[in-house]
Amino acid sequence: MKKTTLAAVAAVTLVAFAFWTFRIPSFSSIPDPAKSYAQALEKFAALQQNESALPLRPEGLSRLFTHGKKTDRVFVLLHGLTNAPEQFVPLAKILFASGANVIIPRARYAGFADRLNEVQGLQSGQDLLVQAAVGLDIAAGLGDHVSLVGLSGSGVSAAWMAQNRAGIDTALIISPFFSYYGHSPAFIDAMASILSHAPNIYQWWDGDLKDKIPGPPYAYPRFGTRSLADTIQLSRALRQEIGPLKAARLDILITGTDIGANNDLTKALAAEWKKDNPGRVSIMEFPASDGVPHDMIDVHQPDAKIDLTYPAILERLGVPVPPVLP
Repeated sequence: MKKTTLAAVAAVTLVAFAFWTFRIPSFSSIPDPAKSYAQALEKFAALQQNESALPLRPEGLSRLFTHGKKTDRVFVLLHGLTNAPEQFVPLAKILFASGANVIIPRARYAGFADRLNEVQGLQSGQDLLVQAAVGLDIAAGLGDHVSLVGLSGSGVSAAWMAQNRAGIDTALIISPFFSYYGHSPAFIDAMASILSHAPNIYQWWDGDLKDKIPGPPYAYPRFGTRSLADTIQLSRALRQEIGPLKAARLDILITGTDIGANNDLTKALAAEWKKDNPGRVSIMEFPASDGVPHDMIDVHQPDAKIDLTYPAILERLGVPVPPVLP
């Protein structure tokens, strides 16, 4: 009798653990938009105050480009998972020169002076939503028409906002990391469910070069398994609610050379969005022959192709391409 009881308890415990581990977690974001230009500046000043207490590189600080008044357009730019706000600065300057205000909010564990710090792998999907929400809250007081741009993991949070938050005119997601390349989404979802609860393990982007990897000096040379896994968890939550968008328009840019993000899944999601939002969703893929990298934003990437990517990005954002690119 005791053995039977213990076996039953063990079985129930195992089922409960499996349900808790593999369930799709819930994510939330409560808008708190600035009601004026002055309040937007106050919110950004509070952001600066918080960041001043952290050991950040100058490139790791949130950025604000403002014309000193509320403008017709404002852009919110969300940097990639192991990068920093500096990643978007060259593009931000082009957008600013077009007459718009621009905000680049820092993700929670980004931009530390110690590129091998032990906390960046703790960044969660909810942290990505907070980053996007902070930018959108500030942007509400900076411009009348809000455009949101997210890259890679932040492409997932930008898509979540396009799906759930009103007040976004255009959302552009670039190389969105909805799932990992080369494996079925179901397998990656299962692994993400486990790894998001497991101890964090750091992996080098380049196992041979390690911290000597060429590229932006402010980007982290390794990533944490939990941060990637929880980004997939956010993707799972988003995929569960694909339907009518709150954003007026959603544009997607991907590249055929991407061996990080699952482009097939991105195309499938784009098809679903197109079905539910006719005439409001577009997707473009750079052919592999162009050699455009996953990070098609950062001018400091050794294989940067901004001569190809920036014009495509600016076209989708409705901004003229300058005669000279950075």
